Amino acid sequence: MKFDPLVKVRENKLVKISDNSEISVENLNVVQLKNIAVEAAGKKGRLTACVCSWSEVELSEGNYNEELLAKFRDYLKKIEEKSSYAFIVPKAEKSFADADQADSFIKSMVHLARRVKDCTSVVGFALASELLEKDAGKTLDENSWSQWFINEMNVKHSHYVYFAFGADLKKYGLDGRTCTNELVIY
Repeated sequence: MKFDPLVKVRENKLVKISDNSEISVENLNVVQLKNIAVEAAGKKGRLTACVCSWSEVELSEGNYNEELLAKFRDYLKKIEEKSSYAFIVPKAEKSFADADQADSFIKSMVHLARRVKDCTSVVGFALASELLEKDAGKTLDENSWSQWFINEMNVKHSHYVYFAFGADLKKYGLDGRTCTNELVIY
């Protein structure tokens, strides 16, 4: 299931394609996956950052928390009903020891994306701080950890835009652009 993009990135800001208006990333509604309550889905027109920890998504290697992911999908559908948007903020919760560990993390986030693929409220994913840490002081080019994540997501979810926490970009000496995407800085 592919969607036409609803948003784009312009000068590191999130913009609706329909009317070229900016969607504010100020005063985000931030929710943790483990604490979501479907009935408390965001306010109309407000952008929600949904923090999803790897350990909540993948209980053990290849074993996903489908019950929690189904509840998350219901939450995102409620946001959709309110004509609002969300993006997913993946958290590994620790630095990656090696590329195999990062690969497992990326696969779990791609699985999450598959579970919410029909939610038009989801406009994209943030780059995990742990991936940005691996890219510290480098260029976010085709060989970067962050671009690897984007490439894997784009296989089935090319309509997504990507976000980066401004403090992480500064901390790791990175700018708001990858080799293929401009990032929304929040």
